[in-house]
Amino acid sequence: MKDQKQAAKPNQKDSPDDPPAPMSSPLDRFLARRILLVVTGGIAAYKAAELARLITKSGGLVRVAMTEAATRFITPLTFTSLTGQAVVTDLWDRVNADDNVIHVAWSQWAEIMITCPATANFIAKLAHGLADDFASCTSLAFQGPRLVAPAMNTGMYLNPATKSNLEILTKRGYRVLESPEGLLACGTIGAGRMAEVPMIAWEAARLLSPSLLKGRRVVVTGGATREPWDDIRFLSNRSSGLMGSALASAAWLLGAEVTLIAGLSATVPNTLPEGLNVQRVETCDDLLTAVAQALDGAWALVMNAAPADFKPIERIKGKIRKSGQQAPALTLTRTPDILKTLSPQKGQTIMVGFAAEDGEDLKSKARDKLNAKNLDYIAANRAGGQGDVFESDSISLTLMSSGGSEIDVGPYPKFQAAWELWHLLASGYGKIS
Repeated sequence: MKDQKQAAKPNQKDSPDDPPAPMSSPLDRFLARRILLVVTGGIAAYKAAELARLITKSGGLVRVAMTEAATRFITPLTFTSLTGQAVVTDLWDRVNADDNVIHVAWSQWAEIMITCPATANFIAKLAHGLADDFASCTSLAFQGPRLVAPAMNTGMYLNPATKSNLEILTKRGYRVLESPEGLLACGTIGAGRMAEVPMIAWEAARLLSPSLLKGRRVVVTGGATREPWDDIRFLSNRSSGLMGSALASAAWLLGAEVTLIAGLSATVPNTLPEGLNVQRVETCDDLLTAVAQALDGAWALVMNAAPADFKPIERIKGKIRKSGQQAPALTLTRTPDILKTLSPQKGQTIMVGFAAEDGEDLKSKARDKLNAKNLDYIAANRAGGQGDVFESDSISLTLMSSGGSEIDVGPYPKFQAAWELWHLLASGYGKIS
């Protein structure tokens, strides 16, 4: 029995404090969320100011707790100026008249606690439950998601005591970021650097997101392929890869293990979270090979890439010279249909296609593709003319299921549309009962 056509409700709640407006980027997960930033005494404290500013610009409410040592590197006024929120350094401070027990009040106010930078000393306090100042008392009282970004000298970081303390925190549910190698302030080259600010922001945004796809592996494709004619020229299309990147980012925030297979010209953010695997491909044949290799064991394949439909029958070495009056002949052949080729071996993997179509019969063309390629879902969207999806920051689409259901999503920013699509897929929307 077919479900009646329906529209996705904007701003559907997936947690008590979801952003009140459609999200245009992953960092919109911070919108109207309450973040407690604990800053301890290391030179990387200046990067904590950058993190506070980034989260505040994304709509988050950031309160800062500083150790006395942290104030030797950066002033409380800096954080107050950047966040517009209170900064506390002393256990006996009173920000509000109601804050009789301020470390308890702050721990109950916050939704997430980020310790950045986390020194070896403060990590030891967290691991062993020491509470002798405002920052450590508040940390001990806090009950929500906790993110720790260590920063210290290489010898201190590699010391067995520090390693043991970090293992204790991990076992207790802390998200502890790896310290990358590099040049440290002390002149040492090695591990101990604090994770980069965008990586910390990504991890915090993930902790503020529902774990809808945790334990699931997904494969996403995005962008256009290039089909070479000679060593200079190629056939391609206008797909920007923005939707593919949005789908991959949203899936990662929702807890999935993600592989993004993107065309060479696809727009992929410079800073993506560690663990989000990005593979670049050039041709449709390359894309088919990469998807086939990644498909085994995947919970879902979302084929958002726009492979070229045709390619030159012969690739000419070098550059075709512009000479004479007659243009050189270009003979084309079809490229492989990736979804149609792979669908017979999909097993339990959910296969989702995208159909960018022009004309008035958009949905019927999409439905034909859904059936012909034996897909579970297809997302129909408009290409060309008014509402053109290519190179646009927003999208309006209709998700169709093999069970006969249809649901409209958007118009939304592409990241919000991706967020809605993953929720629909995870819910089993439109499956035949």
